[in-house]
Parts: sequence; structure tokens; C-alpha cells
Amino acid sequence: MVTVTGGAGGTGGAGGAGTGLPAGALPGRHVSEYFRLERWEVPPPEGAPGPSVLRGRAPVDDHQRGPGGGLTLGGLLSVVDSLGGFACGLAVLPRWIVSSSLAVRLARLDHRGPLELEATVLRSGRASAVCEVAVRDGGAGGCDVASALVTCAALDPGDLPLRFARPVVVPMPPADPSAPGPEEFFHIDPGTGPVTRMQMEDRLRNPWGILHGGAVAALADVAAARAVAGVEGGAVASADTVLRYLAPARVGPVEARCRIVGARPEGTVVRVAVHDLGAGGRPVALASVSVRHLGPRSAR
Repeated sequence: MVTVTGGAGGTGGAGGAGTGLPAGALPGRHVSEYFRLERWEVPPPEGAPGPSVLRGRAPVDDHQRGPGGGLTLGGLLSVVDSLGGFACGLAVLPRWIVSSSLAVRLARLDHRGPLELEATVLRSGRASAVCEVAVRDGGAGGCDVASALVTCAALDPGDLPLRFARPVVVPMPPADPSAPGPEEFFHIDPGTGPVTRMQMEDRLRNPWGILHGGAVAALADVAAARAVAGVEGGAVASADTVLRYLAPARVGPVEARCRIVGARPEGTVVRVAVHDLGAGGRPVALASVSVRHLGPRSAR
């Protein structure tokens, strides 16, 4: 197998791409590197039709763990977006992709890691691609952690260089003992209540120059949990989500506005609308997030 160096990174909501370029060549590579996602391509058997399977492995570093004990939902979505989007991109070459939606059902919050992932392309064509991403806990005998669907739109990449040595291999970045927690890494402002803001720093932009899809997912995760904790109290963690990218976020800051819409046995359901304030408040994403309670609710 031939190794591709650098951040052959994730996709990104409503516009994003990963390439096998040298490290530092493109912005946006930092997101997949932050989660230390290792990826390798498994081509179909010789003579067999169909796209490659893409497998991945990501350690769950202590500073990335959420209140449930495992990787935060936003982190899991970032990893799924990076792996699933890349698998879709390989399937539609010479075109490339932008993420259009993510859907994740989380089986357990207390996974130990490393996470083992497998992205299988279910459908690919000139206009779009869809893949399923299975996530398992390598530190717990390979038990299921999550099931996800990634939908991407296929676009003309224009001047974006797409050079891959096949089969693609992206090694795991080394651990960084000084790395910040997810909220600091994603530049999410501190606070409580139904509105949460993210500052749109350059390291959060994908190769198209817009906000990385994983950053949007991280914002929706934090915002939904804050909204529920602010009303119902107690320890909470975002668990399941359906996230639809509506338009690229280009300017920032980006604001998530939450509304609690009801409860079901597995958690409180929150509607999260994400807006680009620097672009006149244009809506850029919409999510439905289920927030689980990790203990008794406190009176408010």
C-alpha cells in the first residue's frame, strides 16, 4: 500500500473535500488530525465491480471525552464525516463531494476506544453518493458504538487538486499532550442557554475555504446539550442526531439557536438552527438532536 502523507481530510458541510496533498498544503486538515483519524482504502477484489471500502481507527484521547465517558457526539460526527465523506469522494472521482447530511444513532456513550470504523458506499452517481459508516469500540471487544449515514453531493472540483496514490493510506497523527478540549479547539464560546456561538477560525475551514462539516456538528452537539441542561438541569450528553447542511458558512461567527421540541424515552429532542451571522444571518444547517440525561434532573 502507498502512504499518502498529510491531512487527506474530511469533507465539510455544504462544501468540503479531502486530498492526498502534503501536510500543511490545505486548510481544514486540522479537524481530522485533531481526532487523530487513521484511514486506509480496501479496494474491491480484482475484477469485481463497486467502490472501495474505507476503514479507519481513531483513539479517544482523554481531553476529547464528553460527560458520557466516550468521544463527544460532535467528535464522533467529525470522524464519521471525515471517513464517510472521503469514501464518497473516492467513489465519484474525478468529481469530488460536499457533505449534504449526516445521521447518527449512538448505541453507547461510554466507549473506551480506539474507535474502529468502516465506510461502505451504498450508492454513487454523477450527482451524489451515500455511504454507511459502522463504528465499533476496539477497546471493548469490537462492540457496536454507532451507525451512521453520510450523504454527499458530487461537484466539479474546479482548481482543487485531487492527487491520490491508490490504495489511499492516511497514517494516524501523533498524540499532542497540549491539545485543548473540543469546545476550545472548535472555538465555541462559553455560555449557557438556548443560543451558542462559534468563532470561525481559519483552522476550521475545509479546502473550499468554508466551515468544516465537523465543526458544524460539534456546535450543534454543544448547543443542544446546553439548551437542555439550562432548562431541565442535571448531567446531559447529546446522543443521536440528524444534521442537514443547507448552505456553506463562509464568514462567521456562526450561531446555533435551539428550541426544545419534546421528550421521548431515550432523551429530550432539540431543534438546532445554525446561522452565519457574518452573512446576514443566513441559515446554514438544521439539526434534530436527542439529548440523554445521565442522572437525576435537578429542579429549575
